Amino acid sequence: KELVAEQKAQIKLIDDDRISVVKKFDELRNEILAPRDAWEQAEKDRVAKHEEAIQFIKNHSYISDASVLKIKGDIEFLENLSIGPQYEEYEEQAKLAKFETLEVLRRALVEREKYEAEQAELERLRQAEILRQQQEREAQIAREAADRATREAEEKARFEAERVQREKAEAEQREARLKAEKEAAELRAQQA
Repeated sequence: KELVAEQKAQIKLIDDDRISVVKKFDELRNEILAPRDAWEQAEKDRVAKHEEAIQFIKNHSYISDASVLKIKGDIEFLENLSIGPQYEEYEEQAKLAKFETLEVLRRALVEREKYEAEQAELERLRQAEILRQQQEREAQIAREAADRATREAEEKARFEAERVQREKAEAEQREARLKAEKEAAELRAQQA
């Protein structure tokens, strides 16, 4: 038992030494590799910055319902964007992205101008059709009013003619009745 305890104590010392040496070597390794790790991180950041700049250029080509004004603004922005040595080894990719994006924007500008011109023409035609329909409605209303006035005038003339005819007929009847009464009175006078 004492031998085992003595062996365990020796093993513990060796383990403690091993742990401290590993710890020292780890610290030494971290210290030695720190500049490399810092450089790698700086390199990753630099590459990410260039890739983000290229992606920023490419993002200008995404146009869903952009207006002509926005597309022209994007084209002007990209045309004024200078791509040079600041892009380092990504300079060619950036130039290519700028060229492709400008091509997409110019095509989109032509299509959008065409679309907006078509929409303006459609709106003009729609307004002309609305005006034509309104004029037709007004003409129809005027025709109906004229027809109604004509009918009313004809009806009034017919009623007037009927009234005149009725009065004439009544006058003739009165005259006939007066004549008949006169004749009857003369006949009575003769008989009397």
